[in-house]
Amino acid sequence: MHHFSEILTLLGIASIAVPFLHRLGVSPVLGYLLCGIVAGPYGLALWSGEYKWIDYLTVRDNETIRSFANLGIIFLMFMIGLKLSLDDLWRMRHHILGLGGCQVLLTGSLIFFIVRWFGNSPEISILLGACFALSSTAVVMQLFEEKQKVHTPVGRLSFSILLMQDLAVVPILALLTAFAMNTGENLAFLIVRALLTAAATIVVIYFIGMKILRPLLRHLNPDNRAEWLMAFVLFLVIGTATLTEFYGLSAALGAFLAGLLLAETEYKRKIVSIIFPVEGLLIGMFFLSVGMMMDIRAALYNPLWLIVSVAGVGLLKAVILFLLCLAFKVKKDVAAETAIMLGQGSEFVFVIITMALSYKIIPFADAQFFMLVTTLSLVMTPFIALFAPRLARYIARIFPDKR
Repeated sequence: MHHFSEILTLLGIASIAVPFLHRLGVSPVLGYLLCGIVAGPYGLALWSGEYKWIDYLTVRDNETIRSFANLGIIFLMFMIGLKLSLDDLWRMRHHILGLGGCQVLLTGSLIFFIVRWFGNSPEISILLGACFALSSTAVVMQLFEEKQKVHTPVGRLSFSILLMQDLAVVPILALLTAFAMNTGENLAFLIVRALLTAAATIVVIYFIGMKILRPLLRHLNPDNRAEWLMAFVLFLVIGTATLTEFYGLSAALGAFLAGLLLAETEYKRKIVSIIFPVEGLLIGMFFLSVGMMMDIRAALYNPLWLIVSVAGVGLLKAVILFLLCLAFKVKKDVAAETAIMLGQGSEFVFVIITMALSYKIIPFADAQFFMLVTTLSLVMTPFIALFAPRLARYIARIFPDKR
């Protein structure tokens, strides 16, 4: 009966609490995070000894939480791969590979040196530098969607940069797996091998998918039977995830590749429409599980340091991106608004830190702190978005474009 009450709590959060918060202007991602904090073992459960009814509103089973987190990671990566297109990548290659690539490399390198300066290991410094160079695709694009700014210059530029950041997750996950193996090899060799392994795996799976997947789908012709297509999608996602994990990479990478393969078929729209409700729920469960793993009491130990970290990371990312946009000849008002909007942490910080924690690469206390930094930055993003256009115009007036 205890497991039934936990499932009932999770479904109640997904069907009642999060929609209610959304009506109040809270994005679903933040809603799941906040509900997870409240319903997790470090929230209301702390008072369960005094009030027995709290047991029916909380989830304290770490295995249940981890299971939902793993499913959420897999489907998050799958949907990102499914939404990509080789044609889109080629059309936006200048901003994706040029501007987006420079942003990830430069920001990640600077954060690496800062984290390393505070005495962290090279492995932790590389992972934190890489994941904090990323911004939140889920939160930013949803805000643009709500304000109908997706197809504006700021929306298109932000999407290009976010797309490059999503692609950067693939080698980061491969690198994380290499660190977890801990073979004692040279760090530079590990990085190069991780990148080459990720690239080779992508090429092989993509080649096999293009030669086998399309003909097989056409032969099966599942267009009129949604349950057949759903079963095939789940088979491909779980099968590819199992395959990549077997060869020393992550299951999340396999799920991403499965999405990329299906994105190149004529069934892409059908798959999106079928899996969208399940995907939304599972990704929500991932953010819910992240909230449940967070102990906000850690923020009370040094709240000033937490605020300084959030502001410092946001300011560093915004300044670097603004200067890079100018170097790529983007108009100053567009560059400024884009830089302001992409200053927060990414949902992939939770993915990477959660996996690093399970591999025992990062200490629990550090993981809690960095997840709190990310959560606070995500919470602030909707409020920052309110004055971002006005601040961008102010910056543009101070530094007018050269004619």
